[in-house]
Amino acid sequence: MKETTKQNISILIITLLIGASAFLFIKMIRPALSEEKELKTKVKEAEEKIALLKEYKTKSDVLIDNYSKLGDQIANINFALPDKPETAEVLAILDVISKKLGITLNTIVFKEGIEKEMNFLEIRTSFSASYDDFKQWAGEIEKELRLMDFLNTEVKFADISQQVSSSSAKKKTTKTLPSPVLEYNITLWTYYNQSDNEDKNAK
Repeated sequence: MKETTKQNISILIITLLIGASAFLFIKMIRPALSEEKELKTKVKEAEEKIALLKEYKTKSDVLIDNYSKLGDQIANINFALPDKPETAEVLAILDVISKKLGITLNTIVFKEGIEKEMNFLEIRTSFSASYDDFKQWAGEIEKELRLMDFLNTEVKFADISQQVSSSSAKKKTTKTLPSPVLEYNITLWTYYNQSDNEDKNAK
């Protein structure tokens, strides 16, 4: 009888322990495992988002760097083909080039127009200079970022008085004859990209 009682008590204790273990697993351990699994999933999602953000940032940095490198090129394009005639700018360019070569512009006239849907600014100017100075002047014009085309060039001999004054101004350290002074009448075209709205307002 006592042995049977002991066995029953042992079975009861084991049953209670198993039940307690099951209770603990259901109430505490399983939720903890589920929470851990959920946290791992969230951590993985966060890591994927961080990696994606880093990828976007890298691409953004590359685009910003490329745009900054293109900045000077864009500025040059805008200077070469502005959205307005920029007459004062053209005048300044011609003035700087002419003064650099000791050429005085006798006349300069500007006129705006349109040719084949392209807006242009016509520049008519005249000056006296030797052929060598004129070649340098034309070369400087062609090297300018602002697009300029020689539309017409008329050349004729200048007055004798200009020839004499030009010759006497040169040093007499060479036996070669000075280049004759010629009178040039130049017509240039420079272009600009005026918008449709500005065209309508101008009309």
